[in-house]
Amino acid sequence: MGGQRVQIEWRLRKVMASRNVWNATELRELLVQRAGFELSLQSVDVLIKKQPVQVKVATLQALCTTLRCTPNELFGIDTPRDVSLLEPDSTEVRGEQ
Repeated sequence: MGGQRVQIEWRLRKVMASRNVWNATELRELLVQRAGFELSLQSVDVLIKKQPVQVKVATLQALCTTLRCTPNELFGIDTPRDVSLLEPDSTEVRGEQ
């Protein structure tokens, strides 16, 4: 099955800006204060500047707690027109016409 893929956008920088958090140092301090979560300054900087390949659940929870947001705010989803999020018709699944 060909076609376009669902695109996921990492929106950490946008969420930070909407909460008046402007740099990695500020976010790192808030992660410790609000969530008791420690990351190196370099790790926080990379999270801000690059879309991660993977995010640990603990990191996601800490970011959401710290920024008072939901995972839905951190991830933007762009669904191509030819990708359906609906389940296939039940008759098609059973092979009936």
